[in-house]
Amino acid sequence: MLPDSLPHRLPDAHVRERLAAPTPEWRTEAKLRDSAVLLVLVEKDGVDHIIYTLRRDDLKAHAGQVCFPGGRRESDEDAITCALRETEEEIGLPRTALTLVARLPDRVSIAGYLVAPFVARLDHPRVYTPDTTEVAAVFEVPFPALFERDRWRFRPLSHPRARFKDIPYFEYGDYTVWGLTGIMTRDFIRAVADFDPGP
Repeated sequence: MLPDSLPHRLPDAHVRERLAAPTPEWRTEAKLRDSAVLLVLVEKDGVDHIIYTLRRDDLKAHAGQVCFPGGRRESDEDAITCALRETEEEIGLPRTALTLVARLPDRVSIAGYLVAPFVARLDHPRVYTPDTTEVAAVFEVPFPALFERDRWRFRPLSHPRARFKDIPYFEYGDYTVWGLTGIMTRDFIRAVADFDPGP
């Protein structure tokens, strides 16, 4: 459990202790495409925030969904390179501003991707420059909000590729974090703070 004296700030050393090292290999599975995303932490006024993106609602894939920045593997790039490249392309965060901290468990999306999620620390708050052809908005959720149990909901999911029976939904302002992004957010808070919102 995080010390009571550090309820709003996640020391990188603590995250490293609780999660795997950010190794770059792909853990490819047959019939699944490789993808990588980045859960970015940024400190504002002593409180850590997690960065999310809202995809445009007119896209062919994942329209209107909240996601971590990331995307599909290109050619022979490794998983870390993919996550950093996609983050820079989608929201304008330069790779030099990010420090890789850890790797979350890989997750399978019902869209047919095996997703490698990494945790990174942004050096300081920055102005985001989203790729407007893909990203409708960039927003941040303060870490303490993740522990407000009333924000969380769970819905059953039935799909041939689904590896979860219940999908977590997390409400914050006008946004709903759900699906694979909700699962990875839950993975994160379970690991670093021993908190499970249910069901």
